[in-house]
Amino acid sequence: MDLFLTTLKSVLLLFLMALPGFIIAKKKLIDIDKSVNFISVVLLYVCVPFVTFDAFLNSTYDSKILINGIVVFVFTALFLTVFLIVNTKFMTLLKTDWHSQRQCAFGSSLSNLGYMGIPLMQLIAPGNHTLILYQSIALVAFNLVCWTIGSYQLSGDKKHISIKHALLNPTSISFLLILPFYITNTNFVKYDVPGLQHIFSMMAQLVGPLVMMLIGMKAAEISFKELFLDPHTYIVSGIKLVILPMVAFLLLELINLFYDVSPIRLNIMILASMPVANNLTVFSARLNLNTKYAAKIVILSMIFCIITVPVSLLLFM
Repeated sequence: MDLFLTTLKSVLLLFLMALPGFIIAKKKLIDIDKSVNFISVVLLYVCVPFVTFDAFLNSTYDSKILINGIVVFVFTALFLTVFLIVNTKFMTLLKTDWHSQRQCAFGSSLSNLGYMGIPLMQLIAPGNHTLILYQSIALVAFNLVCWTIGSYQLSGDKKHISIKHALLNPTSISFLLILPFYITNTNFVKYDVPGLQHIFSMMAQLVGPLVMMLIGMKAAEISFKELFLDPHTYIVSGIKLVILPMVAFLLLELINLFYDVSPIRLNIMILASMPVANNLTVFSARLNLNTKYAAKIVILSMIFCIITVPVSLLLFM
């Protein structure tokens, strides 16, 4: 029950951060598109890499942690890939156009692991750098799946698979850059540099406020009547927020028969229970698909996750 209340409070606090962005956009005080693009760039190229740097530089090397990180990476990659394949087949049953079916499949499979999962983890387990470390590793696997199988699934064309983007994105690069420092124990634990450490921490903590400001701005562009009247978006949210956490829990119970998953259980459940990935909107824009439809799927799942995420962690942790 303590975890349920902590998670519920954390999710509500995150959504409270979205309110200023929503009000500013509704009042037309800014150019929404330019502001969203700016915040997206800052998050991708500055804040998320600093999350990785901060987690690894505040952790002492431990081979068990590294092994757990590998397990998180493999689980994330396989879990997302399998659901992408299964949901792509399932969504063909929807009475809508081919591109919308693909967007629904993408949305019901891939979690908002970085822009929602990381700030939520920061609130649920403040100061627990090991959990953020695992989350950063999961994000590397997530990006790998997005730019390969995800791009192919959403477009139906192999030419959109980008190995370059899969390997040379800010998340992967920051992970590869910091890994030698972690392995050699060249970190803030060994070398006390309080000023620099504080800067890294502040940059990492910016993810939550900036993400939610961005979401508030995007939400201001969609009418609530339009948001709640599409039955397909409910199907996507149901699969993403209810089915995936249940399957993840069963898989964890199976794996736990021969490998102790307790150190990474929260990370896996966060992976499975997060709302639809914002990448759906980004990739839809890249492929000239309906970005308003994609945003509608993302935002509705985020509204529902206020209840489903705390319940999932209560039941499956």
